[in-house]
Amino acid sequence: MSTLPHPTRRSILLLGLILISSVLLAGCGSGGALTAASWPGLSIDDTNAYLAYGPTVYAIDLTTNRESWHYPPEPNRTASFFASPAPSEGGLVIVGGYDNIVYALDPSTGGDVRSAWIFEDASGNIIGGTVVAEDIVLVPSADSNLYALDLSTGDPVWTQPFNTDEALWSAPLVDGNVIYLASLDHRVYAIDLPTGRELWKTEPLNGAIADTPTLAGDLILVGTFNSQIVAVDTERRGEIAWAFDTSGWVWGSPAVADDLAFFGDYMGLAYAVDITNGQEVWRVTVDGPVTTTPAHRDGVIFFVTEAGTVYAFETDSGKPFWTSNPILNGRLLSDPVLSGDTLLVATMDNPCVISAIETETSATRCLLQFEE
Repeated sequence: MSTLPHPTRRSILLLGLILISSVLLAGCGSGGALTAASWPGLSIDDTNAYLAYGPTVYAIDLTTNRESWHYPPEPNRTASFFASPAPSEGGLVIVGGYDNIVYALDPSTGGDVRSAWIFEDASGNIIGGTVVAEDIVLVPSADSNLYALDLSTGDPVWTQPFNTDEALWSAPLVDGNVIYLASLDHRVYAIDLPTGRELWKTEPLNGAIADTPTLAGDLILVGTFNSQIVAVDTERRGEIAWAFDTSGWVWGSPAVADDLAFFGDYMGLAYAVDITNGQEVWRVTVDGPVTTTPAHRDGVIFFVTEAGTVYAFETDSGKPFWTSNPILNGRLLSDPVLSGDTLLVATMDNPCVISAIETETSATRCLLQFEE
């Protein structure tokens, strides 16, 4: 287990207030005030877990459970990271900052990791994670633009960024040469990856969309601040296939397995819905808001709540899979991530910022701990 200095709590709380205010001012719907779903930002590759939290990006070796590197080498209080880092096959790790800057981190430089390039043309915060699609980096910005950058150089690929009518808070989804982009302007866009040209867009979905679309066959699934999950038909250029009403705002993306979509809402309910017809299969009450995307493995779906509890349910019935649920004593606002038979969960308000949970038994250990 690695032990590291704790990020500045004041800066994290300030960012939270800014994001909450932005949601309310945007008039995105009803359901109550929300906290940011992307802190801390957690992702993995075959070697490391990556954590973006406060002013620092960390890489933790999944074999030794020790820190591989962190960036910047020295604290920089002008930078704040919480969008999930995007590791690339070429070795660069791409991460967007709340300072409007995109950093391409090069771990090959050893313990003193530096940026291979930075991109400073965005005029809005990078809240959603960046996406690497072969040799293109896609950057969603709160300035309402989606930028496409060359992975090697950071130079723009398109003649101009793709513009929407409101801020972008989520990473895009890439399927082949098509990008699916969700916006706070209540729409989903289909975009040509090589050129940045719009292919189609949905009609307004009556609520902002703050997380990445989910691909399920010919359908795109999104959660909205209008308390719905909406299925968009990609073969019919964005026509609505069905919509499912929830009890509260849906912040996280659905997870899909065996023709079922799994998701939670801000009122503390977890759902399974048949993606072929939009009909409910089961619902379960949990102990707090669900603002993240659940993780799925071998017939079990894993949810985390803002109250700090990790749940495991059988996918077909919604019955509890574990005899006891881990309680992590902190808010869980980041998507849980599976690494083999281990579930990694990032926690706020707890010195243990990454917990590793055995999926079969719920046995829990600390992977990364900050100094108190």
